[in-house]
Amino acid sequence: MRNFALFLTFAGSLFLPYAALADEEEAKEVGGIRALYAKISQAEPSKTDTIEFEIPDDPMSGTITRRSYEGGLSAIKLSYTAGDHGGSDQNFYYDGKGLFFILVQDSSWQFAEGSTDEKPKTKDTLTEIRYYIREGKVIQALKRSATSDDPAKLRLLLEKAENTEFKPKDEEDGYLLKRAEFLMSVAKKEEAVKYFSKEK
Repeated sequence: MRNFALFLTFAGSLFLPYAALADEEEAKEVGGIRALYAKISQAEPSKTDTIEFEIPDDPMSGTITRRSYEGGLSAIKLSYTAGDHGGSDQNFYYDGKGLFFILVQDSSWQFAEGSTDEKPKTKDTLTEIRYYIREGKVIQALKRSATSDDPAKLRLLLEKAENTEFKPKDEEDGYLLKRAEFLMSVAKKEEAVKYFSKEK
């Protein structure tokens, strides 16, 4: 029995360094992604293209803005509304190897308790999701959210909110990865309409 306990202790110790190395490697990758994101955020684009689209017989309409930067870096922002109660800003970041980061900010609102036709009151929610990507796969995902009946305070509340790490479902990050690939190649409004019509 004592020998078996010693074996378990030894076997466990074999996995600890590997786990620590894996965490260290992931932290290094995320740090590199944050540095690239900061570099793009602080730079002036060398080229900007914009496509506006609206899907017939559907509440979805939006804008695709592509920006190119020196050093093979680029960013694409997809901003759209899908009805009266909310919208989304989805930002995709690329380097010479491909997609490395996605920043999503979803906004929505609903009528607050006590709201009336004479005195309407609303409650707004802003949710921010960050996807750190390596070789086409999400290596870390963080989410934070804030809700307020004062829209002016919403972004400040979001900045103070704590990030929660989560594991996205395949369908959740899968459609974003496909969007990222499509947005790199779209050139005309008609292509955007066709793509988002099929995506629904």
